[in-house]
Amino acid sequence: MKNKKCLLLYIIFIIAASIPLMNDFLIRGHDIYFHLMRIEGLAQGIQNGQFPVKIQPVWYDDYGYAVSVFYGDLFVYLAAFLRLLGFSLQNAYKGYLVFCNMATLMIAGYSFGKIFRNPYIGAFGGFLYSMSAYRLVNLYTRGAVGEYTGMMFLPLLIYACVLLLDEEKKKENLKKGSVILGVSMACILQSHILTAEIVCMVLAGVVILYAKRVFCKEVLLAGIKAVAIALVLSAWFLVPFLDYMLCGEFNINSIRNNDLLIQRQGVFLTQVFAMFDNAIGQSLDLSAGTQGDFAQGVGLGLMLAIPALLVLFFMGYQKKEEKKNQRLAVTAAFVSLVMVGMSTIYFPWDTLCRMAKIFQYIIVKIQFPWRFTGVATAVLALLWCAVVFYIWKQYGQKKAIVLVAGVVLVMSLSAGHFMVDLLNRGQRIQIHSVTDMDSFVASGEEYLLVNTVLDDLKQENLLHAKDIEVSDYIKAGTTITFHAKNAAERAGRMELPLLYYEGYRAIATREDGTNIPLEISAGQNNVVSIELEAGMDCDVRIEFCEPWYWRMAEMFSAISLVIVIWYGYSQGGTTWKRKQKE
Repeated sequence: MKNKKCLLLYIIFIIAASIPLMNDFLIRGHDIYFHLMRIEGLAQGIQNGQFPVKIQPVWYDDYGYAVSVFYGDLFVYLAAFLRLLGFSLQNAYKGYLVFCNMATLMIAGYSFGKIFRNPYIGAFGGFLYSMSAYRLVNLYTRGAVGEYTGMMFLPLLIYACVLLLDEEKKKENLKKGSVILGVSMACILQSHILTAEIVCMVLAGVVILYAKRVFCKEVLLAGIKAVAIALVLSAWFLVPFLDYMLCGEFNINSIRNNDLLIQRQGVFLTQVFAMFDNAIGQSLDLSAGTQGDFAQGVGLGLMLAIPALLVLFFMGYQKKEEKKNQRLAVTAAFVSLVMVGMSTIYFPWDTLCRMAKIFQYIIVKIQFPWRFTGVATAVLALLWCAVVFYIWKQYGQKKAIVLVAGVVLVMSLSAGHFMVDLLNRGQRIQIHSVTDMDSFVASGEEYLLVNTVLDDLKQENLLHAKDIEVSDYIKAGTTITFHAKNAAERAGRMELPLLYYEGYRAIATREDGTNIPLEISAGQNNVVSIELEAGMDCDVRIEFCEPWYWRMAEMFSAISLVIVIWYGYSQGGTTWKRKQKE
């Protein structure tokens, strides 16, 4: 019966979080075109024979874009497969949003429920987290696919930390915690690198707080195991990413941000405690105030957990028998206050940037201080669960239900106001296919080679020396085939409508079937350029081929995934057998 009631609650919560999707349009989020292009690029890349997709076609008038090398696509493949099944682009995106709402709620409910060993508290925590203002902003106002995908796994990461930092140091908990921590970090890393960066900063702080417990043999080994799991599961993404970042010269790793500071983009204190904040807006500079901002703070409903905890201390919360719950609540309160503080205009980000270049490099990559609100949201949901758990245990179920009802009411009013404002003031768009968009949309053009001029990219640009004859030209995604004849007495160059990335290969096939590799490089405006020898008469094929070590990394990740799934299945079976015996 408990499971049925919880399932009903989850269904209600999923429907509530998905209300803005129940129409024939999308709300134009800040980054939505970028991510719709990612979905279409993945779908067309798969159609053209790539898997996994690394250089997505479609982008920039079909010149191709290495967005999949730099931005984790693991979960976005779900939307791409829906697209391949015939769903329109916007419906594939909506399907992905519903999946994220469902997964966020279920993962949060599972994690909080396991921490407090109560499915109802798990459902309560899942509701708080999934209906939080900042998450709704990421879903609908910003269209921040990477960030809201990464947020799915923050509660799971919290659960892993609770297991690893438990005073009893049970082998079963340490083993389970290391696997869950590794999997959750891998999922966050492959969803949104900036969220992973923030999470690493938070974990470093937790290690300092619990240094005595962390730096013992059992816990330390479990932590190292978690890191290893995360790295191996993510190898298929990390190896290509690091290969390009360390060996290539792209906008993302070449632009100098010496004068870029982020503190002025922080949250005002009034926004931290807001209950009815804007659903539509921008991240405006300090001088613009808050009127045109979207909701960037955690909101009143979640922040009330702090005074609720203080009230508990006045009511005897510090009793020794409640030490475990108290420690968890105090840690959650401390971490959440630090995260909220770091999200505001009052935190000295600019001073830190001026102190050292390494600080500046890390801080500038964060872009906006309010990104820390995501972690604060998850930890405050945990704090509310701890408060309700204590009330339930000490004062009875009825009083706990009254408290839960009050918190749920505040959160529901806030979320309801958000959705009404979103649907009233949001710009409505309909995107059925890529033809409804501009393929030159990109967020900052970070993944282009330095000095690429987008205005000079034109699909009809198939440039070659005048003595080279081209016939049977076919372009399918990032693969080009044609027959070429160089009648000149010297080598001639051809430039093709593909943006150059390391990994492109060109093969010439003569009439006798002999294959000859052609020299390939970045031509004018960083497009693919090949050289044909004098008198060459051959079929030419240009395509992107992953290096062997990329394929090796994919193999390691695939094997690791199978092992993790097997471990999860075996652990689930063991748990079920133990319950049956009990």
